[in-house]
Amino acid sequence: MDPTILKRPIEELTQVSFHCDCGHDHAIKIGRLLVGSGVSDRVAETAEPYKASRILIVADVNTYAVLGEKVYLQLKDAGFAVDAYVFPDHHLHPDAAALGRLFIEASDETKNYGLLIAVGSGVLNDTTRMVSGRLGLPYFIVGTAPSMDGYAGSSSPIVCRNTKMSFYSHYADAIIADTDVMAAAPTKMIAAGFGDVLGKYTALADWVLGESLKGEYRCAAIADFMQGALDTCAASAEGVANRDPNAIGKLVEALILSGMAMGLAGVTRPASGCEHHIAHYCDIDAVANGVDYPLHGATVGVAEIAMLRFYELARRDGLTDIETPSVAEVKRLMQMVQAPVTPAEIGISEELWRRAILEAMHLRPQYSMLKHVAAAGKLEEYTNLVIEEMCH
Repeated sequence: MDPTILKRPIEELTQVSFHCDCGHDHAIKIGRLLVGSGVSDRVAETAEPYKASRILIVADVNTYAVLGEKVYLQLKDAGFAVDAYVFPDHHLHPDAAALGRLFIEASDETKNYGLLIAVGSGVLNDTTRMVSGRLGLPYFIVGTAPSMDGYAGSSSPIVCRNTKMSFYSHYADAIIADTDVMAAAPTKMIAAGFGDVLGKYTALADWVLGESLKGEYRCAAIADFMQGALDTCAASAEGVANRDPNAIGKLVEALILSGMAMGLAGVTRPASGCEHHIAHYCDIDAVANGVDYPLHGATVGVAEIAMLRFYELARRDGLTDIETPSVAEVKRLMQMVQAPVTPAEIGISEELWRRAILEAMHLRPQYSMLKHVAAAGKLEEYTNLVIEEMCH
């Protein structure tokens, strides 16, 4: 393996494939990446190979006002045949209703669309990815907020059958992330993205745990790739708090690289561990009870505080020697960007939080600190300590 491959600038990490020292073949299947100031002006340029096709812009009322109309007019002025489908929802959910509405629009045989372009973040990206994949169409994502790590992913979490399920689809043909636009996103969305990134501390630690105790596959090169993006993002916390476009760019890159790391590994391990399992548990509980749930990254960030505390307690009791940042340091960084650090701040009750910590390990087969602590007979003890510290 050429050790410089994963050290290239993010824009050059497209259509990359290589044989790794870990013995596996890795690939990044994203066609084009643009991250930086003003790159939303280059949508038409990026879409040039699809000029013979009709294009459908997908947005909601919020993102169309922020950037969608600009993208639509840019393409129209450049001579593209283009339409826009704008969801009327102010709070769009990634459910069967949204999928159905977009599927009907995008599959219109009288239009014969050749490319879908989502303008938005999590829900619009997931919905457009799913529909475009089922129709066999390419799609672009033009991001409007650094709120989640799914931009470079290949699966879509969808609310289906009264629960939240993940469906494999395909990668975006292009990811366009204008840091000027993203720096103007709502504070809670920036904070959610930051929390999602910091959740990689325990995700990476869990990956080491799974390798050392259960013989799971782990790629050191991919782990280092993710760790580097995480460290750079954490070091940019002050700039993120001040909405500095360069710092927001580091956050955006970390979110995109998270998706890439999972794609390279072929598993979610580089970016998802016990902290994500807790967040998924809370999301599923909300869906089952018909109530809204917080931004996923916000829940991940709060769960990260809990799981870092588990790692501290496990080191104290000789259950692991895997190092992680301190709870105090990560709380400081998260509070700097106005990210929530307690369940109450995101509307999660003490009862649900306790249940999530005790039961979330059953959602996924991967070995994690939750399973490790449970095997040692310490799960209830540690949970009681964390509940006392986070909820009282």
